[in-house]
Amino acid sequence: MSAMSQIANLLDELKRIHNGGAWHGPALREALAGVTAEQATMRPVPGAHSIWELVLHLAAWEKVIGRRLEGQRADEPEEGDFPAAAGATEEAWAQALAQLESAHERLLGLVIGLTDADLERVVVGKGYSSGFMLRGAVNHTAYHAGQIGLLKKALRP
Repeated sequence: MSAMSQIANLLDELKRIHNGGAWHGPALREALAGVTAEQATMRPVPGAHSIWELVLHLAAWEKVIGRRLEGQRADEPEEGDFPAAAGATEEAWAQALAQLESAHERLLGLVIGLTDADLERVVVGKGYSSGFMLRGAVNHTAYHAGQIGLLKKALRP
């Protein structure tokens, strides 16, 4: 695979898992469609994270991945692994969703600027490459989109 096709492939996967058209089923945005602030804070599965926490978790980790792509050492997200929801208002929920979109757009912008050689580069402080990390980011989003889908089903009366 040439550098362009590897980058183009990763960009396509990152966009599909976030926006739609993913092979496996509903993408993240599709899973989040129609979720209200109240629903996003509910815990229909005891011991599981809320939809809101999952959204903030995904946003936080996409920011970490972005910092790593810039060559910074980044371990846990500054806001924590599963940041708490900031009040259950529709406005706060819209802000949480906007944070997710912003982190995702920033990540796509960084990936567009990568080369084949960049994908082979070992992430600072980690034992894996940028390419491995980005493929992991796709899987991470798919995993949590599936959880959100199940939580939505569990919220139905």
